[in-house]
Amino acid sequence: MNELTLYRDQATGYEVRRYTNGPGRNAKLYFTTENFTPDDQFFFFNRETGTEGLPTGSLYKAHVETGELIPMAGPEYRGFAMDRSGDFGVLCKDNIVCRLNVNTGEITELGALPEGGRITGHLTTASSGRIACSYHLANKIFALVILDPITGKSEVVFQSDYHLGHAQICPTDENLLFFIHETTGDALQRTWMFDIAQRRERPYYVEQPNEWITHEVWSADGSTMAIMKLPGNIIIGDKDGRRFDLVAHHEQLLHPCISRDKQWLCADRTSYLGTTVQDAIVLINPRTGASKILCHTGAPKTGADHQHPSFDFSGDRIAFNCPDESGTAQACVIDLRQVERP
Repeated sequence: MNELTLYRDQATGYEVRRYTNGPGRNAKLYFTTENFTPDDQFFFFNRETGTEGLPTGSLYKAHVETGELIPMAGPEYRGFAMDRSGDFGVLCKDNIVCRLNVNTGEITELGALPEGGRITGHLTTASSGRIACSYHLANKIFALVILDPITGKSEVVFQSDYHLGHAQICPTDENLLFFIHETTGDALQRTWMFDIAQRRERPYYVEQPNEWITHEVWSADGSTMAIMKLPGNIIIGDKDGRRFDLVAHHEQLLHPCISRDKQWLCADRTSYLGTTVQDAIVLINPRTGASKILCHTGAPKTGADHQHPSFDFSGDRIAFNCPDESGTAQACVIDLRQVERP
């Protein structure tokens, strides 16, 4: 299967590769997980078409060069996330955590999360192999859960009345688990870090009145996090949450992502908080704060259709959603080797 089309952005002149063509949502993975295979030959997206012969909610991978679309997992699976360095990802079938070999497509069961619950986001892995997630237990209490892929046993390490989400275990420290209080909007204190060994939570970025913090992501080496501070600011915090630096400001930025070498940021520009802009993908130099619009996109009709840009392993490409005429996400890639970086 191949739906690849190439076009040039009318404003920037850069070539964009569009891999999907609807009619339903074809959304790349969320920006808080790796989107590409370690060799950068493929990236992943979720196809939700309902078209005959294409089951709703299936996981696909797209060959970056040829555009070939390859089904990887059916709609019974959810929560897929790539490992930060290995050629595998993890995903759930009901409460069963599985491993997906991204080269062969083989799916093997690793263990079970608490029965009757559901994950509230994607799974996440540390370099040690530990798997973690935020979870809605069968009794409707929210929790943080870890799973040992060797023993297959899971453990609830934290419970809360708050809706917990965006759980991201530190890529290089299996003891630190980042999570948020999900309000679907602003929060009095959104970002939290959990010490698994000590069973202790603490605020990560301590919010002051009228601050709006959102959309956080670890760097691949686990030393820093990038965070949006609305409106339009990106801040970088160290692992311990002791220092936060304002590294960029650009009109209406939303979801930031860090290249693996930490030399570049990308983010989407979109309308929010009563301000309307032309939606776009932005490349940012965090050392200088300089930014450059790479290409423009359609306006997303839902949060799931946001652009959510993220780098490949080499830092030479950015995958993003380009909402089509109806505002529905379609999977695209732009090659930065054609770009004069800011």
